[in-house]
Formats: sequence, structure tokens, C-alpha cells
Amino acid sequence: MKGYLIVLGALIVTMSLVGGALYLSGSYEQYQRRLQAVGTPAGSSMTVVDLAKWEFAKLVGGGILFGGLVLGSLLIGLGWIGKTLEEIRDAIAADVPDVEPPPDRVM
Repeated sequence: MKGYLIVLGALIVTMSLVGGALYLSGSYEQYQRRLQAVGTPAGSSMTVVDLAKWEFAKLVGGGILFGGLVLGSLLIGLGWIGKTLEEIRDAIAADVPDVEPPPDRVM
């Protein structure tokens, strides 16, 4: 189970980095194409809606990146903690000698 958490966490981190980067790249590309098509400088009244779309895309892309990093790191950390606790349990169990209980005394 612990190995699955680590692998799932790494997969989520990777997918969020790739997905967030692709989303931001595509949105920026679309924003730049729109600016070139209109032919006005950035910030003019014709591009305010496009600028708002780009700002929203930055928020969404940043959320994808940040959320994936947090969730993936959390899963990796939980898997690592679980593996460490299992190793501690095994080490303690190996150090404790088997002691037989004393025989019952009959008086």
C-alpha cells in the first residue's frame, strides 16, 4: 500500500506539472495570437476581455500546478511515513527476545 501511495503521488505531481504547463502555454499562445490579430497594444480597451481571459487562465493553471504538487507531495509523504513506521515496527520486533512465561507454582 505504501509503495502505491508513493507511485500515485509521483504520478499526480508529474501529471499536474505537465498539464498545468500545457494549459498555461496554450492560453498564453492564444492570448498572443489575439493581440497580434487585433493589432493593438496590450492593455487597450479592445483587449481587456482577452487580458481577463489570460489572467483567469493564469489562476487556473497555477491552481493545477500548486494543487497537484501539494496533493502529490502529501501522498508521497504518507507513503514514506508508512514505510518508515513499518521498518521501525520490524526492527523493534526483531530486538525483543521471546520470553517464556514462568511456570505456575502450586502451593
